[in-house]
Formats: sequence, structure tokens, C-alpha cells
Amino acid sequence: MQPIITLRNVTKQFERNALPPFVALQNITLDILPEKFVSIVGPSGCGKSTTLSLVSGLAQPTTGEISVNGKAVSDVQRNMGFIFQRDALLPWKTVLQNVELGLRFRGRNSRETREASERWIKRVGLSGFERSYPYQLSGGMRKRVALAQTLVYDPPIILMDEPFSALDVQTRNLMENDLLDIWQQNRKTVIFITHDLEEAISLSDEVIVMTTAPGRVKSCYPIDLPRPRNVTEVRFDPHFGAIYEKIWNDLRDEVVISYQKSLHA
Repeated sequence: MQPIITLRNVTKQFERNALPPFVALQNITLDILPEKFVSIVGPSGCGKSTTLSLVSGLAQPTTGEISVNGKAVSDVQRNMGFIFQRDALLPWKTVLQNVELGLRFRGRNSRETREASERWIKRVGLSGFERSYPYQLSGGMRKRVALAQTLVYDPPIILMDEPFSALDVQTRNLMENDLLDIWQQNRKTVIFITHDLEEAISLSDEVIVMTTAPGRVKSCYPIDLPRPRNVTEVRFDPHFGAIYEKIWNDLRDEVVISYQKSLHA
């Protein structure tokens, strides 16, 4: 199977006034296969979010090459969905109007846009809230709107930057299971950023561990837990503990290095 996303010797540095450039990523080489759910974990500041920005075309690498479907990424990729840590809902628009945005920007006709948006609002469990505004919704409900807003235009690739980190544990587990159910039905390619190793293992086909800054790919772990999964129940699988221990032994060293660097910054 050919990768859908490739990064080859990618380095990204940021210029700083009167200071040496900050190297966020260094010599990243990575292949993402189609229809796989891939999570990236690593200490704070290791370049996880920067990786998503580069893949999406929101930023350009300093050196190296990134390609999607065999084509070099040189501009913002319109065939991707991007769900941020903080929702990007427009506060002056209703749930329905927010979900419709992606299709309207793509020139879909009004009837098609309305029908598809209403279908996805129902699918994420928000029927009856179509005319509500973001301030009237809970954090979990706003995340459901953001999910519908992205999936409604059917992108083959979805980038998710710690989308559930601000939610309470119970809501977070519900959202993770909803995401898995939708992914199981549609089989999109997902790159998921998280600080939570349990979350990464529960959701993913593969977990990538990154080093402390400058971020590099330290190791890649296939997750061979059976699907379909329930993110709460799968954690009681004896094999889950063995996978967690193996990855954590690798990740822990990077977390310690990052913490020590922060003490001497």
C-alpha cells in the first residue's frame, strides 16, 4: 500500500529577533498510509502541532519535502479537514450555519448544503440544536459541531490537534467513541495529536513517538488491539497494558529531558 502522506527529511525552524533560530522539527521522515488512524505523542514543544501545519500547507518547511497523494504540498490543502484544540466556530452563526460553512465555501448548492448539514448534525447527536449559537452549547457539544463541520464536506484526510483535551473525562470518552464509530464507517486517514498516551493507544492503528525539541521521529508502534473498540473497555485488555508500558518506556525519557530543559531555560 502506497502512503497517502509522506515527509522526507523535513526541518522547520522559526526566526527569532536577536536570538538563534528555534528548530522545531529536524529531519523528519514519515509515511502515513491511507485509511489509518495515526496518533503522534511527545513532550510539549516537540513540534507535534507544527507537523500538522506543514502537512496541511498552513506552513512551509525550512528544508525537506512533504507530499500528499504523490503531489508536493506547496499551498493550503483543500482536501483536508483540520480540527483544532480550540473550536473555530463563528459565534454569530447557529449550529446549522457553522456546519454549512465548509460546503458553502466549496460552492455547493443551497439544498445540498442544507440536507448534508442536517444529516451530520443528527449523526453527531445534536438534533434539535440546529438554531442554537455556540455560547448556548457545552464544550462537548461544540466539539460535536466542529466534528460535523469538518466531516460534512467528506475530506479524505483529517488532522486533529488535541481536539478533546479541554473536556472532562466522561465527555472526552464519549467523544472518543463517537469519533471511532464515525471513523470505522468512513475510514478516513487521521493524524491525531495528543499528550495522552492512553488516548493515543485506544484510538490508533499506529502511535508515533517524537523526541524533545528539536522534534524527530524516535519510534513508531503498531497498535494491534482488535476493532471495533470502546475506548474505556479496551483499556482493560491485558495487551493494552503491555503496549502502554512499551511505549511509555520510550516516551518517558523524552518527557524527562523536556522537563529538565524547562528548569534551565
